Amino acid sequence: MRPTFFTLLFLSSFAFGQGMTEEMACADAKGGKGTVVDSNSSTPLAGAKVLIKPYGYGDEMKELTSDNNGKFDFGSIGLCDTITVSMNGYITIAVVDEPWDTDEWTIELSAGNDGGNNSSQTAEVSQQNVPASLESGYKGFAWGTPAGSNISNNFNSLPTTDSTTTTRSFTGNLGLDSVVVAYAFADSGFWKVEIDFVVNNIDLDSQIAHFRRLEKNISAVYGPPNKMNQQESGPSGSYSNILEQKFARAFYRSTWSVTPVVIELFLNSSVLVPETDLAIFSGNFISLKLVYYNPDYMHSSQPLPEPEIIPSIFDIY
Repeated sequence: MRPTFFTLLFLSSFAFGQGMTEEMACADAKGGKGTVVDSNSSTPLAGAKVLIKPYGYGDEMKELTSDNNGKFDFGSIGLCDTITVSMNGYITIAVVDEPWDTDEWTIELSAGNDGGNNSSQTAEVSQQNVPASLESGYKGFAWGTPAGSNISNNFNSLPTTDSTTTTRSFTGNLGLDSVVVAYAFADSGFWKVEIDFVVNNIDLDSQIAHFRRLEKNISAVYGPPNKMNQQESGPSGSYSNILEQKFARAFYRSTWSVTPVVIELFLNSSVLVPETDLAIFSGNFISLKLVYYNPDYMHSSQPLPEPEIIPSIFDIY
């Protein structure tokens, strides 16, 4: 079965494309120039760092610096490329437009601190304007944020019945997919987001195609996986002995290293063969997950179990 692929474009969030028409448009390129200014005073900012990240992988990123008039020249830029603009003392922003509809860009940077002594205002700015990059957090929620902090996203919060839980769960959609999103907290604060995809199709080939679609979309942003593990086993789809029911299994795992974050895409599925209303073992066992985690914040105060002392075989025999 040939999977139908869609295009994905995001910096730390998903924005799925609408089929091959958009994918072809993203391959186009045009010239352009930009000016970086202070959002309050409109003063041009010299020395701002401009990073252009290509839509697909295989192309090198371009790094530019604004001149004394705050200007820089893109040269040739893809219609779906991502531009990240940063400067000391200012909030880093990512600029994405599909497609680019102008040859001259004005990019406004907001100061990270107004220079005053209003500490509450400064704290609010740092919380609400966290750079939307995996280096800082997930979708603007910073790594290391305490468990009781407010999480601002486009999902619907799920009720928590266990007051001791270390996760906060939400439900909603990521592009084409219905998902449950869990933010996990350790002693060091927020360290992981785990996304469970709702899989309605019990056909193993369709589940693998779902995995490959997500893998392709993530690779379009972060490059090919650093590690891959793919295993399939079980009877063929034509197997039909209802008195000796078996399971077809698929284990797929792809890993990306986006320092300091690790991205894991995981499919573990056991599908009953043949499909029947008279299942000896009821239900199918399907798990499709996407995880972003920051190893720097994987800290727990719980002591590790003492290693079990196993006697030498010479002492036993």
